[in-house]
Amino acid sequence: MSEMIHRFSACLLGLVLTAPLFAGPCPDTLRFADTGIEGAEELQRAYTEFVDLLSELTGLEVRFFPVGSRTTAVNALRFRQVDVVLAGPTEYLLMQQRMPGIQALAAIVRPQYSSVFIVPDDSPVRSLSDLKGRHVAMKDHGSTTGHIIPSYMLHQAGLDLDRDVRISLIDGARMAALASGEVDAVGTGIRDFAPFVERQSRAYRIIAESDNMPGDPIVAGAHIDAACAAFLTEILLANDQPLLQAILNPGRRDKYQTASLIAVEASDYDQVRAAMALLGLLR
Repeated sequence: MSEMIHRFSACLLGLVLTAPLFAGPCPDTLRFADTGIEGAEELQRAYTEFVDLLSELTGLEVRFFPVGSRTTAVNALRFRQVDVVLAGPTEYLLMQQRMPGIQALAAIVRPQYSSVFIVPDDSPVRSLSDLKGRHVAMKDHGSTTGHIIPSYMLHQAGLDLDRDVRISLIDGARMAALASGEVDAVGTGIRDFAPFVERQSRAYRIIAESDNMPGDPIVAGAHIDAACAAFLTEILLANDQPLLQAILNPGRRDKYQTASLIAVEASDYDQVRAAMALLGLLR
């Protein structure tokens, strides 16, 4: 009986080890990029463990291809310089518009990925409608939780973005502007709130929060065969926790703490799509 069990176990092990042979029409080498990281060295520091594990699981060679911006990523995918890109929700929707045929393999869904509006605790502002006639700081143009969704929230509250509220996109200076009283409120990601409050002697509060944002999609170019994309999706979803842990281990992508890797549903991005259309970023 023990010999039979041993043979059965060996057979199973053989199946696991040969699973990558079913990659089928995938290229021998997959070039990987993250739109949120600039420079080859930083990309390697952040993703070496992930890339090594993905190579092992797929049987393919996975290489780094730094992009550093959504524009570079779009062009790299279009001209087949990169095969797989980890992008943000807004970048994904822009890619969809500009490059029909791109394929979302899976998405990294993270907690605390929403937009909030922050005001001083002693502010008379109690709701978004109270921001009429006031000055609001946001992050940088195109930021999902720091610009696009906060703008959409103001619109949904009945405010005209051009006439009713003054919006300044000041990126890293936005929280300092709130602390100094230069602005009445900040629209930003919820992860900014706790660290900011900890550094202040004055109290602050959140007056509005959006729904949680959809995941950061891992996108394959249109030039990747559909059967290969399906194979990669199967690998990603079947090994979600080891792959996410490989991303977390270097300590450079802490935003993915307690995240999960899930299948992509087009409807998950409807709110972001509507917000981008409002701002003229999507047709």
